[in-house]
This record gives sequence, structure tokens and C-alpha cells, in this order.
Amino acid sequence: MAEPGWARHALSIGVFEFRRSVRAIWRDKARFGLTALGVAIPSLMVTAFAVVFADAIRGVESLPVSQIRGTVALFWLFAVFLVGQRVVSARTRIEAEPLVLTTVSARTTAGGLLLAEILRVLAYVGLPVLVLTGVGVFLFGSLASLVLIPAAAVLFTATAVVAGSGLGYAVAWVVATSRFVARHKTVLGSLASLLVMGGYFLFFFPEIGGVSQTSLAWLPVGWFADLGTLGTGLMASSLRAVGVLVVSGVLLLAGGALVERETVALWFTDPVSVESGGAVRDRVGQVGGQSESEDYPTRIRNDALAAAVKPLAVPGFVPAPARRVAEWVILRTRRDPNRLTFLLIPVFAVGSPLVSTGLQSGAPFALLAPVSAVVLPWLAGSLFALNPLGDEGAVLPVTLTAVSGTQYVRGLMVPGLLFGTPVVAVVTGVVGGLSLYPPAEVAGLVGLGAYLTCVAVAITPAIGMALPRFSAISVGQSRNVLPPRLLAVAVHAALTVLPGALLAALVVAPGGARAVLAGLFGFVPAILLELLVGSNGGALVGVAEAFRGVGESVQGIGLDQLRVVGGGAVLLGGVLVSVLLYRNAVSRFERYSPP
Repeated sequence: MAEPGWARHALSIGVFEFRRSVRAIWRDKARFGLTALGVAIPSLMVTAFAVVFADAIRGVESLPVSQIRGTVALFWLFAVFLVGQRVVSARTRIEAEPLVLTTVSARTTAGGLLLAEILRVLAYVGLPVLVLTGVGVFLFGSLASLVLIPAAAVLFTATAVVAGSGLGYAVAWVVATSRFVARHKTVLGSLASLLVMGGYFLFFFPEIGGVSQTSLAWLPVGWFADLGTLGTGLMASSLRAVGVLVVSGVLLLAGGALVERETVALWFTDPVSVESGGAVRDRVGQVGGQSESEDYPTRIRNDALAAAVKPLAVPGFVPAPARRVAEWVILRTRRDPNRLTFLLIPVFAVGSPLVSTGLQSGAPFALLAPVSAVVLPWLAGSLFALNPLGDEGAVLPVTLTAVSGTQYVRGLMVPGLLFGTPVVAVVTGVVGGLSLYPPAEVAGLVGLGAYLTCVAVAITPAIGMALPRFSAISVGQSRNVLPPRLLAVAVHAALTVLPGALLAALVVAPGGARAVLAGLFGFVPAILLELLVGSNGGALVGVAEAFRGVGESVQGIGLDQLRVVGGGAVLLGGVLVSVLLYRNAVSRFERYSPP
């Protein structure tokens, strides 16, 4: 039963939570800068497009909105997925839960969290919506756009947040009540994310699956396009604009009631334990020192930690200390899918333009094969050990005294090598087989993927130890979201993806690799110096000519010679860097003392 004035209390909770999020982003300057770029760049692109093609936009008299409805519906469905994933991964619980739930009702708390999430999303889309409003007012001469476009944006955001929250709390409740789902939540969540992203790309790129966004135009949530464009030169439907207001009201009321029931069931239910009775008994027997007839290696492999990572397993030939570290890393990664989410963000950000380029070229697999050989090894290295000291948490002092540096670093490397190498090889081989590359180049890409996996896994611990993160970022009510530092991700990508991209180009497109090398080490510096100093630069003119000579020399190298010499040099450099950073990681661990 909700208390009197619950709506006012929910408003206070929502505004307070939103202000906390703003302060958290402002304190983390790197995150604030990335967020600002993510908001400003699309807005600037839309503004530049509107300015350049202003006359053409003004000349539009009748453009059917049916072409836009499908796109709006697709974005709404994707927003629901993002919000639901955000709720499941970071916002299933609330801060000071006993205090809040004994002070106000669950309806008030759930309403406040919904309002806070709506305000966060509106803060992200506010600037683009302002730009679109300006386009509607100044280019189409529609004063109604001052109200209709912001109203459509607010209703779009509110309905997507309510629907996504309902979906997210439902999944969180299933995880809290089903032992099977709780045990395998990372695997199941990853599969669900891949399926949703696959469906999104099928609709966003109709060249892949033959289905276009217009097939979603029948969904009522696509009618936000009619509401936003009503009064402009576009052929919007007044009936659909009114209909989406009714649909929004129904979604908000029904979704809000559903969220209230779900949060009550979730917050007042004790989560199930993911440990089986046999695993608990085995752990008790080990702690008590009781020894059974089975031998020590078999007993170790059947203990609670080994049972917890099943169906995955670390082979018995791995030495016991390193195997224990590897099993703990696997378990920690499986129980914390947030790290995978943070790593997939740059993959999707960079992957979408690459997929679009491949589709436009008519040969998507020709681009995906080298991308798989380069990006998948980076993921295999980043997933398990990019923040090892921070991931240890409160048990870090115990870990520092329980194992040696060599055992710990090798244990960190085992999961990436054990599971990453075959996945990279199989995926790269399958995608390469679907491309038009000859078998020798496909084999080269598979070998490159395996080599890069070894390099990426070997250099990750040193980078993670040099740039640790010990405090969780404030993304919500969960204090357990501890992703690696952005700088660590950038350094690891620079040492893995950039040389890997060059090697992949040497395998499938040596001519393009030669042109890139000639430009980077010759022509580009020469042109920059010439523009900087002009013809009166004295010695700098000679330097520019020397750079140009280097570029011409590189351009004149034969392709086979470039593959052998250039590729061999990069491969040898990768081996040397891996050995040095591996030793550095061992030394850092042995010399490290907690702050």
C-alpha cells in the first residue's frame, strides 16, 4: 500500500538519484569527456548536414513518414533492450535498501528509480532533440515543432525506460529465483545480447538478411514519427499522432504497475544459492581437514571452485596454484557480465561503421575475416585480466601472500589462451572460408589470430597492474561494477589492434599496407612540415624532403619483400614486447603492496 503523497516522494527520489549520477560523471573527467563527445558529435553532424543542405530540406513538400516509422520503432525496441540490460546488470538493488523500503513504499521507490532513469536518458538526447527542433522550426517553418518534437522525445524516452525496466526487473527476478539461470547468467546473458544485436543488424542493414526497417512501421511505437513531424512538410498522420498519445499513456500506466509488482517480488525475495549441496559438503570437508580415499589431484578437481566453473574446466596438467587462479578468474568473469558489456561498447561503436562499409562494398566477409583475426584476440586478452589487482578486492592481501608472481600471472593467462585461441581460430577460419580469399590467405589469418591471442593475453596482466582501478564507477545502485580503466583499454588496444591490423593488411592487402606505411612514415610528415614552414623553412625543408624520400622508398618495396621483412619485424616485436611485459607483470606482483 502506497503512502499518502507517494508521487511527490517519488519525484524527490528521482531528482536526487539523477543529481547523484551527474555528480559522479562530473568527478570522472575522462568519462565526462567521452560522454560529452558522444552527445556533441551526433548533434554537430546533424547541424552541419542541416546547414549544408538547408535549401534542399526547405524544398521538401511531401516525404512519406512511413519510411521513418520503421526506423523509430527499431530504435525504440533497441532502447528497451539497452535499458533492460542496464537494469539487470547494475540497477537491480537500491542504495540503503533497508532504510528506503522501511521509510517509503515500493511504489514510491520504483517510481523514483524510473524517473531518475528517464532524466538520465533525456540528458543524453537533449542536445540532439534541440537540434532537430531547430530544424523543424527554422527550415520547415513549423512553430508547432517547438512543442511536438520535445513531446515526442519525452514520450519515446519514458515509454522505452518503463518497458525496458519492466523487462529488466523480470529477468532479475528469474535470476534471483532460478538456480540454473543464476548459475549460468553470464552465458545466457551473452547469448541473449548476441541474438538481440544480430536482429538489430538484420533490420538496420537489410542487405544482410533481406528485412528492412519498414517492416516494423506497423508497430504503434513507430507513430512517434507522426507526432514529431506533425505540422511540417512531411506527410504525418494526425490520427496516428493522437493514437501514440493513447498508446504512451497505456504503456506508462500498465508498465508502471508491472514494475511495482516486479520490484516488490524482487526486493522482498531472498536470492537462491548457486552452490550445490555436494559442492558445499566438499568445501566443508576440505576446510575441516578431512581426507577421503580419493587422491589429492582428483579431490582438488572436484572441489567447490572447480564445480562452480562447470561446464568450463581447466585441464589437470596446469600446475595447481595457476589452475586455482585461472578457475577463480573464470568464475569471477562469469558472475560479473558488466566487464563484457563495457568491452563490447567500443566494439559496437567501431564495428557498426565497418559492417556498413563492408555491406556497401558488396563483400562483407572480406572485411569481417581480418577484423575477426584482430578484434577477437583483443577481446580474449581484455576479458579476464585487464584489472587483476582491482578485481581481487578485499582478498588482495591474501592473494599476494598465497601465490608467487609467476603462478599468479600464468593463472591469469590460462583462460584467455585456453578458451580464446580456439574461438578465434574457428571464427576467423569460418568467416575467411565464406570470403573470397584463397586458402593460403585464410590460413594466414587463422595463424595471425592465434598469434595475436597469445600476444594480447601475455601483455594484459602488466597493463592491468600498471593501471589498476580499485573503486567502482557510479553507474547505479550496484557497487560491484568495476570495469578496467579507459586508459588501460586504450593502451591494450594500441599494442594489440594497431599492429594486428597492419599484419592482417600484409596478409590480405599488402598493397594497401604499403601505402599506409609510406604515408605514415614519409608523405604525411613531409606534407605537414611543408604546410608548416612553407618554402622558407631552411633545414626543415630538407627534413620534409627526407621524409618524402622515405615514403618513396617504402612505396618502391616489393610486396613479397614487404611481407617477409615488415611482417617479420612486427611479429618479432610482438614476441619481445610480450616477454618483457610478462616479466614486468611478475615483478610488479611480487613487489606490490596494498595502498
